[in-house]
Amino acid sequence: MLSRMDQVPGQPLFGLRLRALRTARGMSQAELGGEKISTTYLSRLESGARPPTQRVLTYLCDRLAVSPSAFRAWPSSPLAQALARVATVGETMEMATALEDALQVEKNGDAALRWQAQWLLARCYQAQGKPAEELRILLQLTELSDETQLPDLRARSRVRLARRQRASGEFVAARASAQEALALVEENRLPPQDAIEALLALISVEAESGQLVSAGARADQLLDTLSEEIPVRLHVESLWTIATVKVRQGDRGGAVDVLDSALGLLASNEDPVLWMRLRLAATSMHLQMDTRDIEQARLRLEEAASAAVLVGMPLHQRELLLLRAQLAFYEGKFDEALGFSDQLGDVPEGMSRRDQVRLSILRNQIAIIDGDRKDAVHDMERIAREAQTSANVELAAEVWRALAEALSLAAESGS
Repeated sequence: MLSRMDQVPGQPLFGLRLRALRTARGMSQAELGGEKISTTYLSRLESGARPPTQRVLTYLCDRLAVSPSAFRAWPSSPLAQALARVATVGETMEMATALEDALQVEKNGDAALRWQAQWLLARCYQAQGKPAEELRILLQLTELSDETQLPDLRARSRVRLARRQRASGEFVAARASAQEALALVEENRLPPQDAIEALLALISVEAESGQLVSAGARADQLLDTLSEEIPVRLHVESLWTIATVKVRQGDRGGAVDVLDSALGLLASNEDPVLWMRLRLAATSMHLQMDTRDIEQARLRLEEAASAAVLVGMPLHQRELLLLRAQLAFYEGKFDEALGFSDQLGDVPEGMSRRDQVRLSILRNQIAIIDGDRKDAVHDMERIAREAQTSANVELAAEVWRALAEALSLAAESGS
C-alpha cells in the first residue's frame, strides 16, 4: 500500500501544485501556514527549495481540505514540465522559449501556474539582458496578478515592474508601480519582506530621478525596519540601496562605508550573483569618489570578474566591460579603455539608462584625448543639460567633472 508521501510528486512540482491549491482557495501563505508553518518555510516549499515531510504534508492536506493525491495534478502539463526544467536547468534562452510555448498552449489554464511561469520567464529575459521582452512579460504578469486578486502577487509583480521601468529610464511609470506596490503591502498588511521590497523599489526610483528628499526620508524608514530576522539578501540589498541614496546626495564616502558593511554580510557561496553585483557596485563607487580610489576599484573589479566567469549573465558581462573601460581610462590606459568600449558596441542591449550615459561620457572623454574635441565637448554639454533638466543634479555634476578631467588630460598631452 502506498504511503501518503508516495502519492505526491517531488520538487519542484509539489511546490507548484501547493501554490495553485492555496491561491485557488484565496488563502495567503500566512493563512495556510497558521501557527504551525512559517511563511518563510512555506515560501521555500512553494519555490521547490525544500521537500515536504510527512508531518507537513498531513498538515497542509488538512488545511487545504484535500487528499495527498490532489498534488498529483498536471501529470502531462506542458507548463508544469517547463517550470520543472527551468528549476533544474536555469534561466537560459532555451528555457524562455519553452516557457513562452507552454504559456501559449495553456493560456487559459490555472492562473497561479501561469503567474509563476511568467515570473520565471521575466527572470530569464532579465538574466539574458533582454529588457524589451522582460518589460512585456512583467506588464502581462501585473495584469494576471490583478486577475488572481491576491495582494501578495499583485504587490510583487509591481515591484518587479518598477525595477524594470526604472532601469529603462521610465521614472514616472516606475514610481507609480512602486507606490502601488507599497500601498498594497500596507493595505493588506503583507509580511515585512514585501514591505522592504516595495520600499527598495520606490527609493531607487526616487533617487535615480532626483527626488532626493523623499528618497532620503524613505531610506531612513528602511534602515529602521532592518533586523536580524529578515533574510541576508534583503538586508544586503537594503544597505546597497541606502548607499545609492548617499551617492546621489553627494556623500560618496558615506556610501562606500555603507556598501562595505553590505559586502561583509554576504558570503560568496550564499548568493554568488548578488556577491558579484555588490562588487560591481563597489567598483563604480570607488571610481566616483572625490579622490578616485583606483586601487580599491581594481580589487573589487577583480573579485567581480572571478565570480562572473562562473555565474555572470550577459548583462553582468556588459557591466564588467564598462567598468574595465572606465578603470583603464582613469589609469591613463586610453587605448585599452577604447578597446573595452568597442567591445560593447553602439547601444548595448540590456544596459541600464545610467550605464548608457556613462558609456557615452567615456567615449567622449576618449575622443577629447584623441583630439576630436569640438563634437565631444558639445555632446557632453548636451548630456549634462539633459541631466539638469530632469533634476538629476548628481549625474549632471558627474558629467561636468568628467568633461573637466578630459580637457585637463588633453591639455597635458598636447591634444
